Amino acid sequence: DGYQPPEKPVLNLPGKTAKVAMHMAVEGFVHQGKATAHDAVVAERLAGVLSGGDTDLLDEVSEKDLLKLEREAFVALIKQTPTLDRIEHMLETGRPLRN
Repeated sequence: DGYQPPEKPVLNLPGKTAKVAMHMAVEGFVHQGKATAHDAVVAERLAGVLSGGDTDLLDEVSEKDLLKLEREAFVALIKQTPTLDRIEHMLETGRPLRN
């Protein structure tokens, strides 16, 4: 009795500005040898999700919008051989693959 579901969160995310900043940081890690080329690919997709995609701070982003971005990123990554190699290696050895 009296239960009401919580309000759906609405976020204001920076969009392209944050994505560019994350991209620059990851590029630096790759150049320093701290990240692999595929780490950069994964980070680029993750940056798209965390930044809210094609938006800016004035736009509202719903949880549904973020889940859509996450699903698109996952589907794009799972189609790539290096991602599949990482998953297979983790399942077989319990350790991450740095490819």
